[in-house]
Amino acid sequence: MLLLIIIIPPLAFYVFTVSETLSLKNLDKESYDSRMGDSFLFAIIMFGCLLLLVTPFMISINNMFKRYFEFIKTLSADDIKKLISLNEKENLIYQYTPSYILRDHTVTFFTMFRENSINFNDIISIDVRQIFHKGYRAIIRIETRHSKYQYTLYGNPLKVTNLITEALTANPKIINNKNWNY
Repeated sequence: MLLLIIIIPPLAFYVFTVSETLSLKNLDKESYDSRMGDSFLFAIIMFGCLLLLVTPFMISINNMFKRYFEFIKTLSADDIKKLISLNEKENLIYQYTPSYILRDHTVTFFTMFRENSINFNDIISIDVRQIFHKGYRAIIRIETRHSKYQYTLYGNPLKVTNLITEALTANPKIINNKNWNY
């Protein structure tokens, strides 16, 4: 999709300017060559500028997927079954990019630039706030012995239910707002 963003606008600009130049009947050869050269030059400059703008996003997305794959390779068979069962219930958009992955009594949250693993035994409380505006979104606040974390989960409430269930199974002492699932 990002490659299309890089290619389509310069190509559309070039086609538009060339067709406009071809529609002009009273152009001499020098003006015609100048307009065609300028059309090509501006399309190349636009392509280069878009490439410079989109490349950092492509690199960060590529790095995020590399981290996903490296992490998934370390999962046990039971953890993979949990991941697959959770992903099967997801919307197509969120199905192959889970917000978190459970492994050995830990939860690992993935963001664009890093990943963060939290052991369920270190968690003191989990606070969930749901927002239903243009889709489902839940803000998860996790307090551990050492620090506080906040993550936003999109998609459906099953992610949150699964996270709370797994956390309470591993550590029943976790304090959570039980009235979040209304």
